[in-house]
Amino acid sequence: MTSILIVRPASRDELNLADEATRSGFDLVIPGISDSLDPGAYVDGLVADPAASAADGVFGSQDQSMHLAVRAALRLGLPGPTPEAFMRCHDKLESRRWQQRLVPEATPRYAVLDPDHPGDAPPLSFPFFLKPITGHLSQLASTVRDVAELGVAMARVRRELDAITWFDRRLEHGEFRRMLAEELLTGRQVTFEGFMHEGRLMPIGVTDSVVHANGISFLRFVYPSTVPAELQSRMAGIAERFMQGIEFDGSLFNMEFFVAPDGDLKIIEVNGRMSSQFAPLVKAVHGVSSYRIQLDLVSGGSPELPPRRDDLVAASFVLRAYEDAMVEAVPDPAVVLERFPHAQVELLVRPGQRLSENDHDVASHRLALVALAAPTREAVLARYQDAKRLLSFDLRPVAPGSAQGSLG
Repeated sequence: MTSILIVRPASRDELNLADEATRSGFDLVIPGISDSLDPGAYVDGLVADPAASAADGVFGSQDQSMHLAVRAALRLGLPGPTPEAFMRCHDKLESRRWQQRLVPEATPRYAVLDPDHPGDAPPLSFPFFLKPITGHLSQLASTVRDVAELGVAMARVRRELDAITWFDRRLEHGEFRRMLAEELLTGRQVTFEGFMHEGRLMPIGVTDSVVHANGISFLRFVYPSTVPAELQSRMAGIAERFMQGIEFDGSLFNMEFFVAPDGDLKIIEVNGRMSSQFAPLVKAVHGVSSYRIQLDLVSGGSPELPPRRDDLVAASFVLRAYEDAMVEAVPDPAVVLERFPHAQVELLVRPGQRLSENDHDVASHRLALVALAAPTREAVLARYQDAKRLLSFDLRPVAPGSAQGSLG
């Protein structure tokens, strides 16, 4: 059995790794160490854990757990990307600088903004997009249209940025108190996912992103994409040049793009980790979960990806509320699984929790993820409408007289 240390498994990891086909041949070990608030101390404990001496790999699926995994793998002499290569993706400013060197045609115009000393002139012409150099789920990301909106955004950034970047600051001993201003891009949003193995790019595929009218909140991700094959091939070429150039190897990664109407491609961001939300989509369409691929990679194996099925479409839907509320009760996912046995439902909130206490973007709050598959896009949307009716969340408005948050 190949022994893999599973770093800080989240509920999504437990859902996907419970699958017998995914975990077959692996001994998945969750180290018995305290989940310290100090990520450096966590890595020290992980490396010192008795299970580490017999480990063949270290697995993390999300931003923080992958960050910990690459640090621990380096110290244990195990396979995986170097921390430097990981940070060339994870640090959005560093990533933009490498993109400018390696794939300039796919790099949008950008500028660095110091929230404590923003200066008198805007960093770019209005409108532009503003986001932290580290973070996830579109935290503190927004479109800025004029000086007034920039002032409001900067005031919020000064209050909240340190709470978003604390993990990276402690683990990397860096400041990360910067924002990126980027040219406002238009077009379709898609994600190219693949993995690097022995210096070569192995593509998985391209997933379409469907965004709410607010331009921030993702509603669903649909695989495979309807973007033409020629554009998908160009994405693969850009991804290969970039990932080889930053010396990233031994892991899944994903690269988000804007596809302009004229076919121009611009990188939104690069993530040096698997897209765990897409794992059930990859499993439905290819027959192998991307969790299995990553387990193989981090233990030095050679993953195999079966060809894509042409008769199936898979999608991950995000059930959201658009106003803050207290969670009184959550549904039982079994009601959806009884209707659609192939489905996966991940609850993201719990009773007694205030929605704004959870990870969220600036416009909405995530309640659940629902992964479904069907022969066509129309059929998978219809199945989601059925699933959404079955998933009843009891939300109490947080202020007297305010309306209950609407679901989407």
